[in-house]
Amino acid sequence: MIILTLLHQWFKGHLSESNLRTKLLLLFILLILLPLSLQGMVTYRHFSATVNHKTEQFTIDIVQQINTNLDRMLKDLERVSLMPLYDQMVLSILAKYNGPMGSGTWALSDDYLKMKLYTSGQAYNRPEIRGIHLISNSGILFSNVDAMSADAVWDSRRDSWFSELNQSDGEWTIIPPHEPSYYSSPSSESYISVARVIREPKTLVRLGYMIIDVKVEAFGHILSNLNFEREASLLIVDDRQRFIFERVEEGGVSAYGELLKDGQLQKMRNRQKKKLGSSDYLFVQDHSSYTGLSVISLTPIAVIQKESREMMTFTLWFAAVCVGMVTGLAVLLSYRITRPLIELKRAMARAEQGNFNKRVTMLSNDEFGQLGRGFNNMMEEINRLFHEVFVLGMREKEAELSALQSQINPHFIYNTLESINMMAIQRKHAEVSDMVTALGKLLRYTIDKVDRRIQLWEEIHFVDSYVRIQQVRYGGKLQVLYEIEDEVKDCLIPKLILQPLVENAVYHGIDDREEGGTIWISALRFEDELLITVRDNGKGMSETEIEELNKAIGKHTDNQPLQLSGHDELGLSNIFQRIVLMYDKGGCLTVDGSLGRGFAVTITIPL
Repeated sequence: MIILTLLHQWFKGHLSESNLRTKLLLLFILLILLPLSLQGMVTYRHFSATVNHKTEQFTIDIVQQINTNLDRMLKDLERVSLMPLYDQMVLSILAKYNGPMGSGTWALSDDYLKMKLYTSGQAYNRPEIRGIHLISNSGILFSNVDAMSADAVWDSRRDSWFSELNQSDGEWTIIPPHEPSYYSSPSSESYISVARVIREPKTLVRLGYMIIDVKVEAFGHILSNLNFEREASLLIVDDRQRFIFERVEEGGVSAYGELLKDGQLQKMRNRQKKKLGSSDYLFVQDHSSYTGLSVISLTPIAVIQKESREMMTFTLWFAAVCVGMVTGLAVLLSYRITRPLIELKRAMARAEQGNFNKRVTMLSNDEFGQLGRGFNNMMEEINRLFHEVFVLGMREKEAELSALQSQINPHFIYNTLESINMMAIQRKHAEVSDMVTALGKLLRYTIDKVDRRIQLWEEIHFVDSYVRIQQVRYGGKLQVLYEIEDEVKDCLIPKLILQPLVENAVYHGIDDREEGGTIWISALRFEDELLITVRDNGKGMSETEIEELNKAIGKHTDNQPLQLSGHDELGLSNIFQRIVLMYDKGGCLTVDGSLGRGFAVTITIPL
C-alpha cells in the first residue's frame, strides 16, 4: 500500500508534463503481464492434456490386464472341462445311465463314489469353484458338492439356460450368472458356469454334460489385485452383450442397463466420452478373442481431471493475486492518462446532440491538450457555420418544398374547370351539380390541409372526388378500381401525390380511346416500405421510352429537374422531386408499361 501511494504521488507530479509516448511506454511495460498469463494458460492446458492422456492409457492397460487374467482363469476351467473326455471310467459311468432327460432315478453307490472322487480331485485347491457336476443324459447328477446340497437326479428342462449348453455341439460355453435348480438348499446366489457337452471320442455320441459353477466373487478377486481407480465402474459382458460381472463405483448405480438401452453399447467407440445420469465417463473396452468376453471400464471424467482442477485452482488464486496488484496500479495510471480523453468524449457527445457551446477545459501540454484546443476551435467554427449555412439551407428547402407542392393546385383546378365547362356546353345535364360538389371537396382538401403528410385514406377520398368528376365527363368509358390493404390505410404519405398520377392516366392514357379504359390504384406493404401503384390499360409507351424515362429518373438531381416526354411532365416531375426532398434516397418513383397495353407508375415510401 505504501508503494502504491508513493507511485501515485510521483505520477501526479510528472504525468501532466509528459507526452503521450511516455505514458504509452509505461502501459506497455505493464502489459508484460499478458504473456505471463498466456504462459500460465498454456502450461495448464499442457499439464491437463498430459494427465488426461496418461490416465487414459493407464485405464487401457488395466483393462487389458483384467482380460488377460480372465483368459488365464477360463483357460484353466476349459482344461478341466476337457478332462472327462480322456478318462474312460467317467465315460463308461455316464454311458451306463444313458436315456431321455428326466428318466433317471438312481445310480449305484459305487458309481457315485468314483465320480465323487473324480470331481473332488478336479475342484481341489480351487476356491473360485462352487461345484463341478457331471450329468448323464437321463439326468443322474454326480458332483463334488455334498449330497445334502445337490440333487442326485436333475431335470434340466426346469432351467432355461440349459438349452444354450445343449446347442453348443461340444464347444465349451460360458453361461452368464444364473441360479441352478439342482442345488437342494434354498439360495438366491448366482453362479457363472463353464460347461461342455461330453461326447464319446470315437463315435461322438453324446454321453452327458459337465458343468463347472464359478462363484461371482472370483471375478472380483481378479480386480482386487490391480491398482484400479476406486470411483470407476467395471463391466464384463460376453460376445452377445449379456451381463457377466459388474463392479459399481462407490455410491453409484449400475451402468449395464443404460449402456444396453437402444443398442448404445454396440454403437460406442473405444476411448469415447459417455454421459450417464448427470456425470460424464471415459468409455474403455477390451475384447478377448479367446473367451469372447469384453471388459468395459467407465471412469468419471471428474476423477481424471482431479489433478488438473487442483492445479487450475492454484493457478487461478495466484493469478487473482497478481491481477489484483496489477489492477490497482493500472487504475491509478489509467485515471491520470484517460481523464482528458473522457472529457473530450463527453464534449463530442454533447456536440452530436446539437450543443456546440460546450468547450473542453482540462488542457495539458501533451497530445490530449492539443486535441482539446483543436476541438474547441472546431466547435466555434461549427457553431458559426451552423447558423450561416445549415439553417439557411433548411429554410431554402422548406421554401422549395412549399413551392413545388403549390404548383399542383392551379394546374389541377384548371383541368377540373375545363371539364365542367365542356360538360355544361355539350350536354347541359343536371350532373353538373355533382361535378361542382366534387370540385368543392377538392378545393377544400387543397386549401384547408396544410400538412405535408396525410393518411393514405384521406388521399384516396380526395382522388375519389376527382374520379367522380371525370366519370361524369367520360360516362361509362372510365372505370377506377381500388386495391388498398387495410393495414396501410393509416400510413402517412405526401399530400397530393396520387391525383396527378390518376390525371396523367386519364388524359394521356385513355382520353383518345373510344372504348375508354380502366385505372387501378393499389397500395400494399412490403417489409418496411409502402408501395403505391397507379396503372391504366391505355395506349402506354414503347420499351425504349420506358427505359429512357427510368434512366432520366435515376440520374435526377436537385439542380437538374426531371425532363419527361409523352406524359405530364409537371405531375411526375413534381411528385418525384417532393419524394426526393422528403425521403432522400429512401423513396423512389419508377415507371413501367408497354405500347398499347397501358402505363404504370410505382411510388416507394419508407415506413
